[in-house]
Amino acid sequence: MIIWLIGAQGSGKSLVMEMLKEKDFSCIYADKIVHQLYRSGNDGEILVRKNFGERFLNKQGNVCRTKLKKLALENIKNIEKLNMLIHPLVYTKISMLLDECLAGDKQNIAIEAVYFDEKKFGKIVDKVVWIDRKNDKKEFFIKKPSRVDDILDNNGSIADLKKSVYYLVR
Repeated sequence: MIIWLIGAQGSGKSLVMEMLKEKDFSCIYADKIVHQLYRSGNDGEILVRKNFGERFLNKQGNVCRTKLKKLALENIKNIEKLNMLIHPLVYTKISMLLDECLAGDKQNIAIEAVYFDEKKFGKIVDKVVWIDRKNDKKEFFIKKPSRVDDILDNNGSIADLKKSVYYLVR
């Protein structure tokens, strides 16, 4: 089973991923991929520097995500441009990691991300799971995808969430 977890910042994606690890899922984290891409000399850093300028790099030459987030929040066109540059790199790496898991005979894989690309992953992913939390930090560039197979309600206790996650993968 391949699950794509999606939800706003603070919705509980990482917590659900930990629960899936307990159920022997291999886990792929889009955010960790982005961190790697934004390191000095990597493709993401090069694209950010070329398209947005050196002011978005820290002293070590890595992309300063705080500055980049401020830029993104200033204007929807900024986030669209950034997404257009970075998402193909992230999706390529996710595809490679999926292939490695499947070649290694891993049957259960979970992907944690902020976005879901139906065209690229729609036929590969068994379930797209939206994590819903009333108090999460909803930002204008995070929206529920058109395909959502299940919704995990993360408005109760951790025990309730764990029951829901385990029911999801039964």
